[in-house]
Amino acid sequence: YDTSATLLPINFIAMGNIAGGAASTLKRSAGIDIRGRILEISVIICTLFLTAVTTGLVRGYFGDSSQCWGVLASSTESTTEGPFIDSFSNKAFAAFLQYAQLYYKKWDFLCARTAFISRKFLCTPTEDGNMDYATIGCSPPVRSINPQFHLEVENCQADVGMVVGIWVAACLVLCLEHIYREYRVRRRAAVHRGRRRPHQD
Repeated sequence: YDTSATLLPINFIAMGNIAGGAASTLKRSAGIDIRGRILEISVIICTLFLTAVTTGLVRGYFGDSSQCWGVLASSTESTTEGPFIDSFSNKAFAAFLQYAQLYYKKWDFLCARTAFISRKFLCTPTEDGNMDYATIGCSPPVRSINPQFHLEVENCQADVGMVVGIWVAACLVLCLEHIYREYRVRRRAAVHRGRRRPHQD
């Protein structure tokens, strides 16, 4: 739940960047201003949709891959290497999921070994009644983490590709907007210098 909650503002920023960039481009190129309530509502709706998809991916990562939506599964080809075109991105993403598993397990075992209250009220035994939390860990979702979930289920792989594609597009839009603003500032400065007349005593 904490991971899903963290992704909500990230998705909102991503959709806001994409929508804002599209609105600015349309205004500069065609003189049409679509900014307003409709654009804001569209960003909110798209954010909720993207958050629902990312929540499904989070639940897939924690062992329930049936929650993946597979939005673009019918239009993408599933591979055994990963959701991305190049092998470097696939390896980097797989390494990220592996390190995330180590991170969650570290805190899960720390919680299981330190406090009596945690073991008594927070930890959950396995289905067969095993309560050796120092060995098996404290939380069932952490025990069920599957770093290979996006390779085993086509819907999950398609959703990973779509979500990461949207995030990358948002970063590109942000970079292009920054470059364009810098270009306008420098152009105005150059025009201003060209219009200045020599000082006359």
